Amino acid sequence: MSACLLLSRNLGRIGYRACLSSSLQKFVPLTTSVARATSDNFFEKNEKLKRPLSPHLTIYRLQLTSMLSLTHRATGIVLTGGLYAFAIGMLALPGSFPYYFESFQALHIAAPVIFSLKFSLAWVTFYHSLNGIRHLFWDMGYGYDLKNLYLSGYIVLGTSLAASLLAASI
Repeated sequence: MSACLLLSRNLGRIGYRACLSSSLQKFVPLTTSVARATSDNFFEKNEKLKRPLSPHLTIYRLQLTSMLSLTHRATGIVLTGGLYAFAIGMLALPGSFPYYFESFQALHIAAPVIFSLKFSLAWVTFYHSLNGIRHLFWDMGYGYDLKNLYLSGYIVLGTSLAASLLAASI
């Protein structure tokens, strides 16, 4: 039995449509007129009740797991952007790294500002690395129950903060 026949048997019109070339797919309707009428009534009802079009962030309570996920993505973006900016800067600027490092030291920036910069860089690096290790354990199938999700999240936060403080104080 062909794969298209199996798809059309199991998935109906959607499976049949998937077997056609892209030029022919537009001629096979995806939904029936009954389903379309039902969806039109649904949207009209939601419009009359002034409901939002789709769920949005204001109706959800923030959770540790979602915040850690967003932070992991943000730290990845910051690390990637910083690495690209540094690499392109070192390639494009006329001097070498020691020259710019000495110029930065000659600015005599206050110690608390330097500590804050070092802490920020260290925290982004440690957090993203430790949370990446946490994700590797998930990939192996460990730590999926809710208790371990929260425990590992707190461990990642605490360890990254402690390691960053230690690294920034050096």
